[in-house]
Amino acid sequence: MKPFLLVFLSLYWQLSLAQKLSIGLYTSSTVKEFQFVVASGNYLLHAILPDGTSYSAKLAAQSQGKFKMNGAMVQYFQGGTYRFEAIKFELLQLAQEDFCNWSVPTLSTKTRAYEGDFEVRIYKSNLQLVNLVDLQTYLEGVVACEGGPGHQKPYYQAQAVISRTYALNNLKRHQKDGYELCERTHCQAYLHKRTGTALIDSAVHQTKDVVLLNEEGKYFPTFFHANCGGQTCEPQDIWNEQIIGLTTFKDTFCVHTKQATWVKSIPLQTWTTFLVKNYGFPIKDSLSYSLLQAFKQPFRSAFYLHPVYGIPLRDLREEFKLKSTFFDAVIEGQEVVLYGRGFGHGVGLCQEGAMQMAKKGYSFDQILLFYYPGARLFVPTP
Repeated sequence: MKPFLLVFLSLYWQLSLAQKLSIGLYTSSTVKEFQFVVASGNYLLHAILPDGTSYSAKLAAQSQGKFKMNGAMVQYFQGGTYRFEAIKFELLQLAQEDFCNWSVPTLSTKTRAYEGDFEVRIYKSNLQLVNLVDLQTYLEGVVACEGGPGHQKPYYQAQAVISRTYALNNLKRHQKDGYELCERTHCQAYLHKRTGTALIDSAVHQTKDVVLLNEEGKYFPTFFHANCGGQTCEPQDIWNEQIIGLTTFKDTFCVHTKQATWVKSIPLQTWTTFLVKNYGFPIKDSLSYSLLQAFKQPFRSAFYLHPVYGIPLRDLREEFKLKSTFFDAVIEGQEVVLYGRGFGHGVGLCQEGAMQMAKKGYSFDQILLFYYPGARLFVPTP
């Protein structure tokens, strides 16, 4: 093994043991007020006051509070009563499994439960909530959100490995925003804490510190999606960027699952107007118009109809909110009917395919190497 790789693995091992991630919550919304309840255990409230001093107080279980934006300051309310304001507030967990329920009144009354510590502060005229949580606890929440209940352990183990690798490989993604990762699918879905499902928690625990590496000993790009529709996608067709180690290939494991196919109808006038306005499509040319009658995509393509028209399928997916770029299109009366396959960008691991592999008895490492043939599994030893 190369010396630099040994150094990398050693550093990884040390960092992963004590890794605490900062996850931005409610990042897709403008928030002026957060409400919280200490749902379990006890928390320490710590405030950085405007004069540079600090204030701390213990919050017992079922304590209710509210943080509200007031210009450049954060106001704190306890039990509906205004207490004081500060530059920043911290809620510090006093025991490993203590957690809080959070809600944003202007969005909905639904709460989200998260373990770990929290920071509340002003950032770019918005009230920002950041969850500080250890890597294992974070992954238990991610795997629960990304996979859902009712699957085999090898799938959950595979999801844990790729989610761990993805998180560690993208720690600087939101550095400019004051945290490392967000809670949305933009990073990885982390919409609540671990659910207490023993199968998921054990899958994360049993793969502790296991990651996927490339030939240079760097984290492998572990992109994943819900369903590839029978063929994974080239990264450059989605993001206009080639990613070493990821390429298109057939996947028969997902073709009979619930998200393998879809149908959507779009008004013909809406469809053609978009093509003409954005790409100068020659709608009055008889040959070009005839191609609109039936577009077939037996294998994944990058462009609609023909590359000469310069219409990326990814643009159509974004504009018309399509489940994937993998579809056939035919004109039926005054509508364009899309007969699609798959759900998501199609790059990397197909989650429903991986779930089916697990049902058929494949181990988590076999699942991973099927979807990431250019990767190798790194299992650290103490």
